[in-house]
Amino acid sequence: MTALPQSNNLPISFLASIFDNVTNSYKFYWFLSILDSISAQQSPIIPINKLLARMIVGVWYPTNYFRLSFGKQDRLGEISLELAKTTCLTSDSKRQDIIQTIEAYLLEDIPISQDIKSLGNYVPYRFLRPFFASQLRGKEDWKVNRTIIDFTQQAFFSQEHPCLYRFINHHEPAIEIQPQWYSYLNQHLSILTDFCLWNLVSYLQKRNPNVPNINSKLFEPSQRNLVLAKDFWRMVFDQVGELTCIYSGQEMSKSYYSLDHFLPWRFVSHDLLWNIIPTPKNVNSSKSDVLPDFDCYFDPFAKLQYQAVQSLTDCRKNNLLEDYHMLFGTNSTIDLKNLPYQIFRDKLQASIAPQFQIATNMGFATGWIYVR
Repeated sequence: MTALPQSNNLPISFLASIFDNVTNSYKFYWFLSILDSISAQQSPIIPINKLLARMIVGVWYPTNYFRLSFGKQDRLGEISLELAKTTCLTSDSKRQDIIQTIEAYLLEDIPISQDIKSLGNYVPYRFLRPFFASQLRGKEDWKVNRTIIDFTQQAFFSQEHPCLYRFINHHEPAIEIQPQWYSYLNQHLSILTDFCLWNLVSYLQKRNPNVPNINSKLFEPSQRNLVLAKDFWRMVFDQVGELTCIYSGQEMSKSYYSLDHFLPWRFVSHDLLWNIIPTPKNVNSSKSDVLPDFDCYFDPFAKLQYQAVQSLTDCRKNNLLEDYHMLFGTNSTIDLKNLPYQIFRDKLQASIAPQFQIATNMGFATGWIYVR
């Protein structure tokens, strides 16, 4: 990660150290919420409750949709999961719908709103700790928040070390970004967001070891790019005619199939061809995001994948085989063509089987078998 942009008038080193020694995700999502609010509203005054709502939205998709763990000490992820149980929101609800629901809940005196507001008892203040590290050294914990509030008022107009924001009441409790800092954040929104996300990914990787593509699981699910997969299987159908669904035994033609991620897309967050096979649409809908029974379906899956690759090794569209070259370490189409089935199968199993176990540990339903 590159260093933050420097400024002659601001203590950038304080901002650069905000994520040192974090034990939960609060600071990451607090800062992302500030940056997001500045980008959306273009105002230096931001109500604290609106920032807390954005924090919950920030963890909504990682926890509810992609099932990432935030660690046992992290209340932010727990609140997101609890909110999913107590509202009509779904794991893939639109971001704006989630924000509106949370903001409405924060107006009510109910347990879930109290849980959300409790986040505001610490993170807005402790986020600023690097700005007052020497003054807070040895300070009793119960005095820290009050001390930081006092120091922010004094340092807000400081010429040497202005703090990032201060606490005000603007119809409701809010923060006010210091003018020079506000200009800096606006100017470098993209770099600062990347800085925060880079540190957040590092934090989540430690709590989700071996989980693939964590950086793709931080936001609302994007539209899947299946153009290459569609081209690949269209070419396979052109070469072999009909194919048999590994789950249902139904015959499939070029005009009647959908694409299934053997390992659920919600887990892998990629569209690599070695994880995608054709299935009838009704079968695909039945399987959804469940892990198929590995003992029942892996060998038919491997055989279908091998058949598909072999059928295209004589075609001119060698770019369609790039995912397989990466997985099997082959350098040419000839190498793929000459790869014995058993080696192909074993290598595919070595890649997929551990991911099956990881997905199972994350709570993905497993053991799916198609029933007519």
